[in-house]
Amino acid sequence: MNAQEQADGSAAPPARGRRAAGEGWFPLLGETLLTGLLVLAGSLPVVTAPAALAAGAAHLRRHLGGYDTSVRSFWRDWLAAVRGLWVLGVLVLVAAVAVTVNTGLTASAALPGASAVRWVTWAAAACASVVLVRTAAAWSDGEPGPGPGADVGAGAETGTGPGTVGSRTVWRLLARGAARSRDDLVGSALLLAALVMCVVLVWMLTPLVVVTGGLLSLAAVAVETRRALPRPVD
Repeated sequence: MNAQEQADGSAAPPARGRRAAGEGWFPLLGETLLTGLLVLAGSLPVVTAPAALAAGAAHLRRHLGGYDTSVRSFWRDWLAAVRGLWVLGVLVLVAAVAVTVNTGLTASAALPGASAVRWVTWAAAACASVVLVRTAAAWSDGEPGPGPGADVGAGAETGTGPGTVGSRTVWRLLARGAARSRDDLVGSALLLAALVMCVVLVWMLTPLVVVTGGLLSLAAVAVETRRALPRPVD
């Protein structure tokens, strides 16, 4: 192979799914901030928060896989996730109201053992939050590419795929998220740390809520990528 052929080979575009030369942490930071804005916008109806987080995880998965991403693709994923995860959104809203009411009752000291009940409530809320994040990440399981939202029509008819309409997929994904939370305790601890960090950020400066969706999406993708890595055999 002569010098000209080598130059032509080095100038060839990267294969599909690979990172382009020169991309690194800075583009990932920008994409994470953009994802935070998109997740926040997608969470405004409240019950769509799990769907927005699922779409955010899918968006960052494609970016890390070297695929082209766009705001349009996020909203396509968001729509598919809303159709498939709306039941989960309602459950999360009900659970949040229950935790708030329970915390208020224990703060009044009118409930016997209020301190213990409050800590149990918060511990249950923390565990449920980890399961929720892992469930949202499980929605886009598989190879990165056009995204789960591209198959909404097929999923609605066949009852399969991440974007399936209906509650059956919700329970499957919820069971998968719970199983991963139980089997990968280190990853669950890392996600809990990410959740605590986001709460602290918003507590310190409320406008930082803009970035929390992107940070949680990135943490979910990172933990799932870590879980999928082969473990060394002793």
